[in-house]
Amino acid sequence: MDLRLREDPFPKAGAADGSAVPDLLQLRDENGHIFAGRMESLAKASPVQGSMDVPFYGAKIHFPVRGNPDTLTLVPTLAPGQKLGIVVSHRGVPLADLGELEAPVRLRLDWNDPWRSRFDDPGRLRRHSAPRSFLYVEPYEVRHEVLLRLEDLAPYLRFKPGDPQNLSTSERESLKRAAGDFLRAHNPLRINGAAVEAQLDRVEFLRFGRQGMQNANDAETLHPASALVGTILVYLTEAPTETVELQWELFGPDLERRPVTLYFGRESFEFEATPRDPVFRWSSEEALGLAPEIERPASAAEDGRGVPVIGLRTAAAAVALLTAAWFARRRHPVLACTGLAAAGAAMLFPQLLDPVGQPEARTMAFPPPQVRTRLEALLHNVYRAYALRGEEASYDRLAMSLDGPLLEQVYLRQRKAVLARNQGLGGEGRVSRVEMLDDGLVIRKLGASSFEVTGRWIAHGAVSHWGHSHERHTLYAARMVLSIAGDGTWKITAMDLLEGQPSPSARS
Repeated sequence: MDLRLREDPFPKAGAADGSAVPDLLQLRDENGHIFAGRMESLAKASPVQGSMDVPFYGAKIHFPVRGNPDTLTLVPTLAPGQKLGIVVSHRGVPLADLGELEAPVRLRLDWNDPWRSRFDDPGRLRRHSAPRSFLYVEPYEVRHEVLLRLEDLAPYLRFKPGDPQNLSTSERESLKRAAGDFLRAHNPLRINGAAVEAQLDRVEFLRFGRQGMQNANDAETLHPASALVGTILVYLTEAPTETVELQWELFGPDLERRPVTLYFGRESFEFEATPRDPVFRWSSEEALGLAPEIERPASAAEDGRGVPVIGLRTAAAAVALLTAAWFARRRHPVLACTGLAAAGAAMLFPQLLDPVGQPEARTMAFPPPQVRTRLEALLHNVYRAYALRGEEASYDRLAMSLDGPLLEQVYLRQRKAVLARNQGLGGEGRVSRVEMLDDGLVIRKLGASSFEVTGRWIAHGAVSHWGHSHERHTLYAARMVLSIAGDGTWKITAMDLLEGQPSPSARS
């Protein structure tokens, strides 16, 4: 039993000798037999370390139980008005989230499958009621976090544990490789209507802790019947995600439904895949607009204000033709010929009437808000490239935002430095959003299709695994050179990082 005890109902907890159990809880079987408990550990924690707003004690109590009882009843013995917060796990599987125990509750235990153990009280549920899928829609990528029981994967991997009570280190490593290869080829994902190849980010064995899902280290016991395998698949895109379609394929006697949660900015969308309805579909049109929008690059057929250039050329030619016809009717052949020549020039030589379409003019057409939006997407893409494990995938991802010597410089010389800087996000942290700041944004034209931008941004980082997120924010400033290709693609070709520090406005 893992207990959190407020200081007021147990003021002398620090004097406990470990042999006696405080009069807080009784554990009884179906015959009414009471099992004696023994204190294993007791430590006082501050409000900063825990979720309570007052000092509390964390205690672990061991209750030796005879055999494998089908049911156990927890009976609180606190004085009236006192409350006991408790978490119960069966072989590492939590039967409910942390909650108050104010009245007796009965547990039903399934010793063959701990995932089927439960409280009789329907109000006591764990947040992750079953292994599930988490989809994260981010600029230029969708991340699929697949959480599965080892028992659900074992038949596909043709795996049988050597020890039914614990997975060996060699078994764990072999299973990680096999699970990653298997899941990359199953449960296909379509983004914006097209199938996208999955890139394997990582595979981990997980366990439940107070803060949610946590990595299980090699020294921990992993019961094959309750072990969890977490696999993260990354799908890269060249345009913002408008639609997502996930087809879940893994169903069986013990896996008849698959909960799916999609996160888009601060919004979440729920679905439950079944053999009859195995496809989860999502569109950005369903969102309420709580996620930052990523502006699409202007095509060659649009100017910096989103006006169709072809439409301007056609209109100019039409006006010239009408003018020529009018002069012809008035018997002015010279002026009529001039009008016809102007119409031909409008269609055959668009650069004469379309200075905005030229690279040099295009750099002057983008206002600061549009430059800011583009830079947010480009920089986010650079940050995300460093979270990819494969060298080829990382390089290809960087090439979407960087070009010229800067691409090689960042990949070959600055990779370790940026990774070390990102360790401030907590090892598994990743930048989830880049926010360019309006103040201090300076844009200076350099030449044809290139300009210099000096600005500051906040990298909003997060550890967002398995439905939980912890934020971290860092302020950066840099001087960058941006170039625009003929097809309207923006890329950063030079960068001088000026500073990087925690954002004062975002410190927790």
